[in-house]
Amino acid sequence: MTDRTARQDGYGVPGDARISRWLGRGLIALGCVVTLMAWGMVAGRLAQDAQARFTAFGEARELLFDRHVKRLVDVALSFQGLFLSSEDVSQAEFKTHYDILQVRENLPEVVSVHLDVWDAGSRRLLTRYRQPGDSGPQADPAVDADRARWIELARDNNVCTLTPPYRLPEGFEGIDIGVPVYRQTGGQGEPGSVALRRQWFLGQVNVSVDLGRLIANVMPEGVTLPYQVKFSDIGTTEGGSGQPEIILFEGGGGADGRLVARPWLDPLRGPALERRYVIEVGQRLWMLSLHQDPDLYLLRPEALLVLLSGALGTLVLAMTLRQMQRRVDRSAEVVRAMDQQAESDSARLRGVIDQSTEGIITFDADSRVLAANPAAHGMFQRRSLCGQPLLDLIDPADRTVLLDCLRGLVHAGSHAEDVRIELRALRADGSGFPVSLTCRPLGPAAPRGEWLGLLRDQSVSLRAAAAMRKLAQHDGLTGLINREVFQKRLAQALTELRASAATGTSVPLAMMIIDLDRFKKINETLGHLVGDRVLLEIAARLRGALDDKAVLARLGGDEFAVLLVEPEALRHIEEHARGILRLLSEPLEIDGHRLRVSGSIGITGVEGEEDLASVDGITLMSQADSAMYVAKNAGRSQLHVHRREDRQHSPAQLQLEVDLHRALERRELELYFQPQFDCRTRVLVGAEALLRWNHHSQGMVSPAEFIPMAEESGLIVPIGRWVLDEACRHALTWQAVAGRPLSVAVNLASRQMVDDDIVSAVRESLARHALPAALLELEITESSAVTDTVQARGLLDRLADLGVGVSIDDFGVGYSSLSYLRDLPVQRFKIDRSFLVNVPHDAGSSRLVTAMIALARSLEVGLVAEGVETQAQLDFLAQQQCDVAQGFLLGRPVPAPEFMRRLRDEWLIG
Repeated sequence: MTDRTARQDGYGVPGDARISRWLGRGLIALGCVVTLMAWGMVAGRLAQDAQARFTAFGEARELLFDRHVKRLVDVALSFQGLFLSSEDVSQAEFKTHYDILQVRENLPEVVSVHLDVWDAGSRRLLTRYRQPGDSGPQADPAVDADRARWIELARDNNVCTLTPPYRLPEGFEGIDIGVPVYRQTGGQGEPGSVALRRQWFLGQVNVSVDLGRLIANVMPEGVTLPYQVKFSDIGTTEGGSGQPEIILFEGGGGADGRLVARPWLDPLRGPALERRYVIEVGQRLWMLSLHQDPDLYLLRPEALLVLLSGALGTLVLAMTLRQMQRRVDRSAEVVRAMDQQAESDSARLRGVIDQSTEGIITFDADSRVLAANPAAHGMFQRRSLCGQPLLDLIDPADRTVLLDCLRGLVHAGSHAEDVRIELRALRADGSGFPVSLTCRPLGPAAPRGEWLGLLRDQSVSLRAAAAMRKLAQHDGLTGLINREVFQKRLAQALTELRASAATGTSVPLAMMIIDLDRFKKINETLGHLVGDRVLLEIAARLRGALDDKAVLARLGGDEFAVLLVEPEALRHIEEHARGILRLLSEPLEIDGHRLRVSGSIGITGVEGEEDLASVDGITLMSQADSAMYVAKNAGRSQLHVHRREDRQHSPAQLQLEVDLHRALERRELELYFQPQFDCRTRVLVGAEALLRWNHHSQGMVSPAEFIPMAEESGLIVPIGRWVLDEACRHALTWQAVAGRPLSVAVNLASRQMVDDDIVSAVRESLARHALPAALLELEITESSAVTDTVQARGLLDRLADLGVGVSIDDFGVGYSSLSYLRDLPVQRFKIDRSFLVNVPHDAGSSRLVTAMIALARSLEVGLVAEGVETQAQLDFLAQQQCDVAQGFLLGRPVPAPEFMRRLRDEWLIG
């Protein structure tokens, strides 16, 4: 960085220092202005709040006065109704009505309620009833003409009237609220005409009210009134203007008097507040007047606090700016030293740029190269790039992309962000190569508008990316596409098939899965290197047996798949499958070993729109896998074509099968455990692991529904491995809690027996959880044991070598051949629950179970009775010296946490 550059930044220059000082003074002045404005705004807000409180006070007084007067009028009207409802109201009834209304309790301002009978001839009012303190009829003096006129007005119009204030007989100022009273004649109610009203007019019910108490109810109690308040009677409703004003109440305070006599403060005072409310009561007009003198809102504590805070803030700002100015002055010397250091750093940076392996160039707005490092020269194989138009270095097909980038940079100027584009560049000999160009502005140090370009040759990285994509999509051993790519090809083929079906030009689709028989024996006996050579040879034979239309993939392990989309695809793929079986049967020569490998093939396909509507890629893979296991169970080196009649799936079943594929991933599968007890001692000896599926939307799915589905689709193999591993994990925790051995029994499906890797899975689970092999028992059915006795014997021998126990499940319901019972290395038989239903009450059933127990004893095999539901059954088994029992009587299957709780709290104690 040069001295000129430093001065541009405003460091160490007297002129810049003067500017900063004037800027500081301006900020201080601005702080003063803002403080004064805030002071005035707060005072204005206080004035608005005072106006709002003033208005609210007046409206509240008006509302309270109106409410109290209406209640008084309602009392008078209630007594009017009393006389209208009865022809002759007695003094007792009058008093009772008074008590019912609870006038004394609810309206303490009421002095009395009295009935005054009007004598039109003498123009007198005769008080007949009075509450409280009735002393019999009393004659009032003759009324004046004005009051007589109001009495007659009330009589003719049936309206309420209010007297001007006068001194009540009780000795204090008051008013009368009166309503006319009419005689009740014939139950006709209120007279409807003036003539009838005059004819039936009896007098007035007057409610005498203590004026002082009435106004006290309207004014707030126990506080000094903040405003000057005045109640006054301004005349009748029909009297017009000019009527004398009668002041009923006047009181309250005004502004703070301490500063009232300061004329020089008048400009700071707010406006005076005035408000008048006119209220009509009984044909008279009352007026409520409110007044507040001008107030000094600018001198209120709130406003003064804002003024003081602003002044203090401005002072702090001034001191801060002063300190900052001193720091700026001291920084000038530091910046000069930094300039010298920057020049040295710049020289070192040029050396780094020259040694960089990436190309670095600078260019101007005309896209002309201004400078370039040696790496850029070598990248383009040119002696010099300076002065060359950047467009001439780019393939013509990509020059439009570069032009768009340059226009964007010119438009954005120095504020442009980094832009990265991929181009094809040209070497001096005209050959092209991929390059990545990143452009960014050089900044204010380049007055002509220059940009920096970072160049990277993408040839090596693109080759590496292509190799990575191939590795990700192909099997590393055989070079065939892998499972993921095969599933994508299958899904794409189904999508294209559906699209062509809409136009009536669909082409059938077929696929097969090939699984090598007993391939794992080769790995175990001859090693994985020989196994890999076998897989390579098999892959080569499969390539030779298929044409270019077929898609061949290795799904994993010893499993391959083929997809074919062509007319009569299902027939053709079946022909291919038969040819593949013949090729696989030919011997292999691998490292001096002559090997024979066979395969089992499952085939499925989509031929019509009906098939297309009900399948997806997962379903087709499942169907082919299921057909392959049918071929394996049929004796190996076989093929089986999945037909629609093999298993008819409803849409709900298809969806359930799809969900079963994801059940392990979603952790929806769980193990329940049913305890097993010694028949004689009733001591817990172990438990059987039972698989349950808690579906995310359907809840618990019956094992009778999903276990066959898992076996048919081949999912039972990974699910079975998970069950085995989970059972071993839980069994290990039981030992720690119980302090003694507790075994766990796991059911083994027939398809797991076909899977030659089951022994390895057992070995790995035992090792992973450090569980003694003697505590694991595998249960197999009779049917799976006798389907292939040679294979079953070999599998059970290898399990026995591990030390794992084997039991025959559902003993007695299958083949029950004494020959295989004698030959197979099994440790226990499980008596099926169907034999215990009628034990011990049925003699035949009891003899049969006794014979089975005796048979087991003679073969030196243990016995487990399942389905024990009554105490009598358990006692019978103990008497016959059966070893172990399980059933609802002893304990239902429960989740693992509940099993652990009962183990700790119940079974160990018992």
